[in-house]
Amino acid sequence: MNIQEIQTIANQLTLTLDSPQSVKLQVKQINLAQKQLRAIKKEINAHIRQINQDASQAYSDSIVSVGLDIFGKNKWAGRVRAETRRMIERNKKDARQPYMELKDYIDQLILKGDKLKLSAEQYLLSRE
Repeated sequence: MNIQEIQTIANQLTLTLDSPQSVKLQVKQINLAQKQLRAIKKEINAHIRQINQDASQAYSDSIVSVGLDIFGKNKWAGRVRAETRRMIERNKKDARQPYMELKDYIDQLILKGDKLKLSAEQYLLSRE
């Protein structure tokens, strides 16, 4: 999964309203491109799930926090745990950001394909 692959698929999302046979073939190509985009999106979602899982496993009480709890410094221990949670959440958000942008781009391409198919359908209906 890479940007060039997505860009290649995006270039396939075109429609030329020249003849009914050609338009039907182009609609099939658009459907195929959308299926490929959905498959890539599933891969991206798997990466995001892995990032979320890694982040949730990364959260464990630090030695400092446990030590502070043992010596009765609960207020400080709570602050350390809260800061650790915030840091993990920031790291998780930063790691997911490129994937989220890619997902948005894929959604836009799928929507573009749907619009092209609607145009093709209108063209075919007007030819009947």
